[in-house]
Amino acid sequence: RSALFQKKGNYEAAISSITEVENNIAELNRELEGIDTNLFSEGFQQQIDSQLAKFNGIFSSFSNRLYGEQYAIKCDPDTKRGKRVYKFATIDVNFSSGKKHGEISCFDLAYTKFADMEGIVCLHFLLNDKKELMHGNQLNEIAKIANEENIQFVASILEDKLTDELRDQKYYVVELEEGNKLFRF
Repeated sequence: RSALFQKKGNYEAAISSITEVENNIAELNRELEGIDTNLFSEGFQQQIDSQLAKFNGIFSSFSNRLYGEQYAIKCDPDTKRGKRVYKFATIDVNFSSGKKHGEISCFDLAYTKFADMEGIVCLHFLLNDKKELMHGNQLNEIAKIANEENIQFVASILEDKLTDELRDQKYYVVELEEGNKLFRF
């Protein structure tokens, strides 16, 4: 009999633990539903729209300086795999690869300035590649914006693709050549 009582006690303890876990899961699911409700409320959408308007003001200003065009980001609620999400995308833009790299640089510079305005901690350097696809005028303008905003703009680029303005040793951090490689394997 004592073995049966012990077995019964073990089962009751296991059932109690399972019930407690199920109750915790139910509570967490209720909290998640509340968060989802708030994330997709009209008030939260207005907050996103307000912050996006601030960001787009900076983004469009920088893109206007580079290309004479004002780029912007839009945000639309969407459903992916049964879950509600916000989808961010550029507004009706179809670029060549060089212009796409310019758009990316404008976005990165704009985000850094936006983060500073909003008190969001962020790094103040941008690491880029393939900037030789961009026109020299845009490279010069990116350098000016980065300097004005106190952002280090690090780009790997072939020297013959640099403008005369940027072909100054004060801008060079590391120069790589066939005989002077960064990694010597």
